[in-house]
Amino acid sequence: MEIIFSAKKTIARNERGMSLIELMIALVVLVVGVVGSMSLIGLSIGGNGRSRQQSNSTAIVQLVAEKISSVKASTSPNLTVTDCAGNSFTVATAAGGSALTGAGVVDFTQSAVSNYQILFTDCATGGMQFTYDVRWNITQPTPYTKLLTVSAQKRNAGKDPKFFSLPVTIRTLIGQGT
Repeated sequence: MEIIFSAKKTIARNERGMSLIELMIALVVLVVGVVGSMSLIGLSIGGNGRSRQQSNSTAIVQLVAEKISSVKASTSPNLTVTDCAGNSFTVATAAGGSALTGAGVVDFTQSAVSNYQILFTDCATGGMQFTYDVRWNITQPTPYTKLLTVSAQKRNAGKDPKFFSLPVTIRTLIGQGT
């Protein structure tokens, strides 16, 4: 019995590689993938900037909240905070302050209240400086407790998604302390 393999030779002669149309389709698919990847890189750079702003806002809000919390709830002296640019700000610790929204966060659309708002300058590497609008509200439900709400957002960030980030808010209770 004899096996004939002539069909293999015919198939081999008909397969000579990719045609020009197949090559062009492959290039279009590759270009679409590269362009899509480039847009994701732009979005990730914007996300990185927002994360940095949120981290800086959180650190500044925490600084102000700790400064105010260092005072007993039964007293209300004015404190001083100094930023990296050497600007000194008066920080009021009495009940009052910036208006709050229905959600209990500082309303940045309302005008600032004197001694309950600072324009804190944060110094970054390379000599860059960013200014944050920091506002707070203090309510005193009893003579021995205060509820402190501190919020910060970067100034002049606008609505551009590469630069805009939501305000950061910290709430804390202040007690009598020792």
